[in-house]
Amino acid sequence: MNPETSHIPTVVSLQDVIERTPAPAHAHATAWTAAVLRRAMNDGALVPGSKLVESRLAETLDISRNTLRQAFMVLAAENLVEQIPNRGVFVKSPDAIAIGELFTVRLALESTAIELAASGRRQELHDIIDWAKRARENGSVSEMALANQEFHRVIVAASESPRLIKLMSAVLAEMRLLFFAKVTMPSFHGAFVDRNERLMNLVEAGETALAQEELREYLAASRDYFAEQA
Repeated sequence: MNPETSHIPTVVSLQDVIERTPAPAHAHATAWTAAVLRRAMNDGALVPGSKLVESRLAETLDISRNTLRQAFMVLAAENLVEQIPNRGVFVKSPDAIAIGELFTVRLALESTAIELAASGRRQELHDIIDWAKRARENGSVSEMALANQEFHRVIVAASESPRLIKLMSAVLAEMRLLFFAKVTMPSFHGAFVDRNERLMNLVEAGETALAQEELREYLAASRDYFAEQA
């Protein structure tokens, strides 16, 4: 693998994900199935373009096909899978239109979160920046991507709005698919470590308008990078 141009590496299997996801009560089988598949996408066990073979998955997960189909409906509503007529269900691979929409939603969610967040130091953000800087020193694309996801999750969590937090969780799941689908470079992720630090400083200082403008430029740069590959 070229260290300067690579996909986020996949490091787990579906069986690993199943073993790490607590078994459900029968009434929650659909939610559990969706959670396993969502986590498998997040961890790279199911990458964009993967066909989700119903018979094989039902056997592997030890569930009925009806439960699996219900889980597919949940994931389709979250834009994580798509059903292609006469072909089956596949993990989504975001196209240019989907990428544009994803970043539009991110801007709306994160700008609102910044407006709602109280100023002041947030140690969790500083810890994430330190993690990202270590990953950058090591040239680890996967760790920089994970740190970036966590940084933006915490930015939205600072709003203390359960609905914003839930929406952001779904958006970040789509972002993971984007990272797995597209080629990224350490230099690309490395630049956003510094931009995240600037954004953190503005949020902590209570510079809401400046933080929102930084976010707008930040997301536009990221969107354009991925859209060029679509």
